[in-house]
This record gives sequence, structure tokens and C-alpha cells, in this order.
Amino acid sequence: MQPVNMTEKIRGILEDMIFRGKLRAGEQLESNSELAKRFGVSTLTADRAVRLLVNEGLVYRKQGVGTFVAERNAPKNGPVCRIGVADTIFPAAPEWESAMGIRTRSGIQYLYSKQCEVKMLDYPTVCDPERLAEAVAGLDGILAAAGFIDPVSLGNLKKLSIPIVVTQLEEEKDIPFHQVMVDNRIGIREAAEKIIRKNYPEIVIVYESHPNGLLRKKVFEECMISGGYSPDRIRSYCVETDALFNGIPSYRLGLKLCAKIKGKFLFSTSDVVSFSMLEAFREKGLKAGADFQLLSYDNLEDYEYRPYKSPYLTTIDSPKVRQAERAAELLLEQIRRKSDETVLVRIPTRLIIRETAFRQMPRGSARREKFAQKTSARVSK
Repeated sequence: MQPVNMTEKIRGILEDMIFRGKLRAGEQLESNSELAKRFGVSTLTADRAVRLLVNEGLVYRKQGVGTFVAERNAPKNGPVCRIGVADTIFPAAPEWESAMGIRTRSGIQYLYSKQCEVKMLDYPTVCDPERLAEAVAGLDGILAAAGFIDPVSLGNLKKLSIPIVVTQLEEEKDIPFHQVMVDNRIGIREAAEKIIRKNYPEIVIVYESHPNGLLRKKVFEECMISGGYSPDRIRSYCVETDALFNGIPSYRLGLKLCAKIKGKFLFSTSDVVSFSMLEAFREKGLKAGADFQLLSYDNLEDYEYRPYKSPYLTTIDSPKVRQAERAAELLLEQIRRKSDETVLVRIPTRLIIRETAFRQMPRGSARREKFAQKTSARVSK
């Protein structure tokens, strides 16, 4: 696996400090040489990280002076929208950033691009009615992560009179807010049709026990069974610990599956789980796409997480950036319209074919393989 991308790591840490208010508007950043010394990298790597922040509009450079955290001023042509973002700022580790953090960051960046002010709302604030009322004073709307919605926070948010958009959803919720979700069925159905045509002897599902893992498993099973695949030939294994917190249970499950996975089709509800299992398969001499087929979910390799030299996993793309930006866009639309409608937006997932499943053999290679098998059989006689 490739080493951590230090440019992205430094960017993520500095960005996190800005979002949390540890680096305030007008405050000067460390110099490139100071950052390089702090993180043990070259000044070129430190400069690249700072340039990413400049491109995002989070910092600006003064020639011959230094780099400073940018102000978020109101545009000259009218008042700015003041948006509360009820979400978590995740660790700057690459897998966390690609799986979770990129959604929060993309939504905030979109709001910044529209000259909005952004105020982070943490979970304890959303759950405390007095703290929430104080925090939302002067806000025009709230962009809320699905993970922040529970019976306690829901009751508090329902009392507010400003537009609220809930994002990071994978299914519709019974809540009185606008919702932006990814439609898992589109991409999973496309994959299921290909699997059914191949008629694999057995399907193995590996899933995490959190709500999204359970939902992806359910949708996959429904698509397979509705397409005619026998449920008796589907086996499921649960990874009790989320792989983002600890990849060892996924790795151990991979070792357990090594003896029974050949010739079968494996569906994993998480790329992070898949990466851990692939390490176990590799150690036992098994190759996904050859000894068995592996379909994953997330498409983290297109969202800045590259554990291999080139994208490797066949996976269902959950369009994280598109979902985040559409949610922010919808919130601004609702602030302007002041409508009593509730809007639901479904963004389709799609199948991304790479090395681990559905890879078509080059033209003529199947014929050559059959010829080689026949020749080998004649020689053995």
C-alpha cells in the first residue's frame, strides 16, 4: 500500500484548524519552512499543501510577508447568507477524509464560493434547546448531516423557523426537512444484473453493522432476489467494528474467507473493509478478479484515497461531492424562495468497473486460454 499523502494530510490538518476556529481570520500561518520542520517533509510538500488552501479560498498570500487566514466578508451587492453546518469535522487521516470528511468540506467550500458565512454547530449544541437557540440567532438556514438527526435533535430542530436541509442520506427519512440522498438502487441494480447473468454458485456479502451498511446489504439482496437469484445461495458476514476505526476485524474476516471464496462473488458494503480484506487475500495468494470476484461500495479511490498505484476496486460510486454541493445549493434556493414545500433530491449511484470484478478479457485472450488448456490436456495424456 502507498504511504500517506503528506500534502493532503497537512492540508487537512490546517483546514481542520481553520474550520474549528483554532486559526482565525487574519491570523498568519507558519512559513513553509516551519511547516516542513513540523511535519517532517520538504518545503516543496509544505508549499503544495498551502497552495491547496489558497485555491479553496481559505487562506491568502501577501508577497514578502506571509500567508494569512482569509476573511469571509459580505459581498458588495447584497447581504451574505449565514449558514449553520451541523456536522463533524473528521480526522485528517486519508481514509477518513475520503470516506467522511470530503462531504463536509465540499459543502462548506460550496457555501464559501457563494460568499456565505459558515458557523459550525456541534452535536451537543444541536441537542441542547437553549444552546441551539442561541447558536442559530442570525442564521438563515442549517445544513445538517444525517448522523446528527435523532429523536432529541429532531425535536429541537423542528422548533426552528429557518430552512433545514439534511444530507449524507442513503434513504428517505420521515422528517419534516428537505433531504438530499444518494440512490443506492441505481448502481447496485446495474451490478446485480451482471452478477445474475454470470450465475455464480454463491454470493458472499460482507457488511458493517451501521445503518448504511445494513441498508446497502438489504438493497443488494433485494436486487439479486428480484432478478431471480436464489436467496439460498447468498451468505452474509457482519464486521461488527467499523473499519474506519479498526481494520483488523475486516482483515481477520478476509483470512476466514480465503478457504471458501474461490469461484464465488463477494460484495463488500465498504471500500475500507475491502482494502483490509484484500491484504488478507493477497497474503494467501488469492487475487480478486481472477480467483474470485469482488464488488465494493464507496469509490474512495476517486475521492483522494489511493492505497494502490492506480484505482483497483470495482465499486459502486457514492457521489459524495455532488451530494454535498447539491445539498448546499438546495439550502440557498430554499432561503431565497421561502417556500412551504419540502424537497427530496435523489442522486444516482453508478457502477465503476476496475480490476476486481466484471473486467472483460482482451479480445482473443479467452480463445487463447481455451487453446492453452486443450494443449495442456493433450500433453498431460
